[in-house]
Amino acid sequence: MPSVPPLIAGEFYTREDLVVEYGGSVQSGGIVPGNKSSTVFVFSDPSEGKQFGYVYDGFSSDGSVFYYTGAGQNGDQVESHANSPVVTHVQKGRTLHAFVAAGRAPGRQTKLQRYVGEFVLDPDLPYERMPALDKNNALRTVMVFRMLPVTPIPEMMIEAVGVARVMQEARSLQVPVELNSTQFFETSGTEAYLAVRRESQLVDDFVASQQGHDFSRWAIRLPKEQPLLTDVYDGTDRVLYEAKALSGRSEVRMAVGQLYDYRRHVKVDGLRCSVLLPERPKADLRDLIDAAGLGLAFRDGDRFEVLAPVLVG
Repeated sequence: MPSVPPLIAGEFYTREDLVVEYGGSVQSGGIVPGNKSSTVFVFSDPSEGKQFGYVYDGFSSDGSVFYYTGAGQNGDQVESHANSPVVTHVQKGRTLHAFVAAGRAPGRQTKLQRYVGEFVLDPDLPYERMPALDKNNALRTVMVFRMLPVTPIPEMMIEAVGVARVMQEARSLQVPVELNSTQFFETSGTEAYLAVRRESQLVDDFVASQQGHDFSRWAIRLPKEQPLLTDVYDGTDRVLYEAKALSGRSEVRMAVGQLYDYRRHVKVDGLRCSVLLPERPKADLRDLIDAAGLGLAFRDGDRFEVLAPVLVG
């Protein structure tokens, strides 16, 4: 491809000018591959992005990572389509550059774009999943790309752009119970998908049976890992439930392990944990749940039997 003038960090450009020099389209959204150059441009505009749940853009506090929310206004964001140029930029030999909206050009309605710098997608963890709302106000997950600067970022640039809402330490975020994204599944395949569907129906039935209780879920963000999503949390009784599609030994043992994992990160005073099953488990499994200090809830005909858990010490 023909040579193009270098971009200067901290300088202001318009998308129209960038298209002339590097190619692409002003109407291409926030991710623009150049057709006159081997470039991929990403444009961050917090004022426009909030309506689609794009609320995670910005630097890590030390400037070592620039977080950028991927494309896709409806449903879970995916690696293909509009996000593909970012995902594949290294394989295709394209350089990756970030811009952040910074006011209007003098006397014009055209937005100015501050050039932040050149980046490369983190090869160890290219993106993280975070909960967000789509354009229809429905809960889904977005891809938050982890972009590593090619050269050190000046502190003044970090201050100008701002720090991302993606925290660097493990943290938990309480989200509505309706958030039901396949991107949080810890298993894959057809059988796993069917199991998750049955678990989801079990949770829905259980929530409907507990009138007057306030239910939600917890999204648990872990550094350099994909986040976890708990099944259901009863805020009224402060009980975290892990649901399983079957009441067998492997399912109960998995539920016990998951609850022990989750409760390390869900910081609720007086938190208790319970296993939610579609039927009463065998006696030895009930003993296992009790010995683990967990409660048990299971379907009993058209109602649920709820055995209270012990208080977490």
